[in-house]
Amino acid sequence: RNSPEDIQSIIRAWQHFSYHLHRRGKNEFAQVRMELHYLEPIDLEDSDGSYEPENYRPMDENLLSQEPSKVYVPEADVDKPLGMTLYNDSDIPIYPYLFYFDPNELTITPWLLAPHGAGVGDVDAPLPPHSKLPVGYANGAAYPWQFCFEDDRVEDIGFFKLFLSASPANFSCIAQIESPFKRLEVSTRGGRGSENDAQAEEVEQLEKLDKGSWGVKAATIIQLRQ
Repeated sequence: RNSPEDIQSIIRAWQHFSYHLHRRGKNEFAQVRMELHYLEPIDLEDSDGSYEPENYRPMDENLLSQEPSKVYVPEADVDKPLGMTLYNDSDIPIYPYLFYFDPNELTITPWLLAPHGAGVGDVDAPLPPHSKLPVGYANGAAYPWQFCFEDDRVEDIGFFKLFLSASPANFSCIAQIESPFKRLEVSTRGGRGSENDAQAEEVEQLEKLDKGSWGVKAATIIQLRQ
């Protein structure tokens, strides 16, 4: 039933997903680490359900202490938000770009994107030397993360991948927010060619980055129904 164009769209999305999931830079950024925590409301008596990051703080142990990591997912009507903390113990400023890779939907969802400006290093780094950056809580620049099961599955898997650069870079172009499978449902609308071409050009520019100037941290997340 699917046209050759639909099949090609899925193949391109899979290639894009797989390539960016497995790609590595040469810089290991050994003094950068990330921690994942469940979050709790700062005001435990506040039940207005506000999802603003400043209303939360991390709790319990670092969920990334093992690889792969396990995260327990509650029922859809129960909040169990997550937050990430990025630590830079090095002497250089760093630009972080954090994504979640969902192999079921072939989506690459940005959670944190550092500004990239014109790529000439004149944008302040979100992760200065000897600092930490909250993601999804406190004064972080992103909302809390939450996993959910939309069907009857009891286990799932995905990947957080943190791209790190010593200078501003357009890693935002690797995002693949819309699943190619969902695009099939609206394929009759068309009009995506120029958008895909623009993204391909940006990714091609990203390939020109010096591999010694960037690196990655990755975490495998096994999600278990609670």
